[in-house]
Amino acid sequence: MKKIFLLLLSVLVFQGFSQEVTQEYDKIGKFKKGIAYVWKNGHCGVINQSGKEIIKPTYDKISSFGNDALAYTTKDGKMGLITMEGKVIVANVYDDITTFKGFYAITRKSGLAGIINKHGKVLVDNKYETIKIGKNGEIRAVKDGKEMVLDLKDK
Repeated sequence: MKKIFLLLLSVLVFQGFSQEVTQEYDKIGKFKKGIAYVWKNGHCGVINQSGKEIIKPTYDKISSFGNDALAYTTKDGKMGLITMEGKVIVANVYDDITTFKGFYAITRKSGLAGIINKHGKVLVDNKYETIKIGKNGEIRAVKDGKEMVLDLKDK
């Protein structure tokens, strides 16, 4: 009786250690650069090669990750930014975020333009009609029909 009890106990312990914790998804994309996009209930997320969920499937869309390891996210029609490790850099509050020119991206919110950096810091509030970043890094903005040059060196 003692042997049967020990055998049963060892089988139960072994099963406990060998069980894998896996998530089930509606679709899993191809692995590239050690990650794959996953979809569950119409939402997108990201897993690594061992199946660990890096970004929970809560986004409508996630762009591909750039060389800076940042991706654009879309949720409920608003855009944000996230890192390849799953850290939210910019919450999904903008109507649009342009691609980065150097260290800056132009944001649009309620029809007005602003600027953020790659760390998600707001450098220029969304209060301009338009903002353009020139080839040499100069930043031109229009507010109330008047054009001006913005200086971000102190930000």
